[in-house]
Amino acid sequence: MTLQGKGFFTFNLPDCEDGDPGSILAASQAAGLSHIIVRIADGTQAAGIDASGGDFTALVVKELQQAGTAVWGWQYVYGDNPSNEATLAITRTQELGLEGLVVSAGEEYEQPGRSSAAHIYMTTVRAGLPVPIALSSFRFPNYHPNFPWSSFLLSCDLHMPQVFWELSHNAGEQLIESKRQCDDLPNAKPFIPTGAAYLASGWSPSVQDLTDFMNSAEALGLPAVNFFDWGTCRASLPLAWKAIAGFIWPVPTLGNHPVQSKYSATSTTLNPPIDSFLSRFMSAFNTRDAAQVSALYDPSAVQVWADKIMRGVVSIETGFASFFNSLPSGSVINCPTAQVNDDLYKFAWKVGTITGETIMTMQNGKIILDYTFIY
Repeated sequence: MTLQGKGFFTFNLPDCEDGDPGSILAASQAAGLSHIIVRIADGTQAAGIDASGGDFTALVVKELQQAGTAVWGWQYVYGDNPSNEATLAITRTQELGLEGLVVSAGEEYEQPGRSSAAHIYMTTVRAGLPVPIALSSFRFPNYHPNFPWSSFLLSCDLHMPQVFWELSHNAGEQLIESKRQCDDLPNAKPFIPTGAAYLASGWSPSVQDLTDFMNSAEALGLPAVNFFDWGTCRASLPLAWKAIAGFIWPVPTLGNHPVQSKYSATSTTLNPPIDSFLSRFMSAFNTRDAAQVSALYDPSAVQVWADKIMRGVVSIETGFASFFNSLPSGSVINCPTAQVNDDLYKFAWKVGTITGETIMTMQNGKIILDYTFIY
């Protein structure tokens, strides 16, 4: 089982609708959430248990699951006692009847020799749990070379990085770069990002940030996103909660990985013009005038072209000029397949010997995000 749609992490359930199971369910359904990830342990200490030993997490899990909401658990791990941490994760997941486990690991695992601790923990939970397991850690692996990525991901089913654009407001750009780096890791797994919905040092995510994050995830064809954390967002960031709740997750999704298509080597025309904007885009492309193509982009648009990231229309125009100069004389782009869903465009294309697939997100008639794969 993987995840689909929008979700939220909880840190302290009593901070979520005062811990009332019915209220949590009502808020979840009103926001269109498909999954909730509850904290079940911090290292070797169980979470969600009151002073008298009562497991208040169990009541919330039952309420949500009976209504069809997927409930996973998450545990922060330190690596000092991986066997006991793993045993606790197995126990809590089983006794709560959870549908998945998220393993949250951070700076403690950047210490020397922690690869063996990661291996012990992951092999233990993998052997003890038949449910999906996801890794939650740093958003940019390239900045954390000492973290044992391979040891964790080997036994995981999903990668759920913490794409927290803290103190910045470029959520979509950071999401795109995070996915690029995570996909390049050994033992890379399907990517489901966690976005920021909390306060930090006077900073908070804007409504535009959150919309950009979700639009970018949609454009990348990701099956799901989630946010951290429910309690802070509901209590202190009502506009952020409203933005997440109001975002309609696409059904069906485009899939986590693009599928390469077969193309006719002789076709040289759009076949057929499915959408007026797409027709204009192809016509502009075939002029080989970089300024004419880039005029279709928003001034602050982001373009990810193979392994390069262009930010802003000037950079995008420069990129197109370079690409056009590399094409054989007389070659024409054709578009054998395309999908249009409101402001989301996905189409395959071929020009000369080059084939590719592009996913574009539109806003106010302009392209705001272009993610292009070259095969």
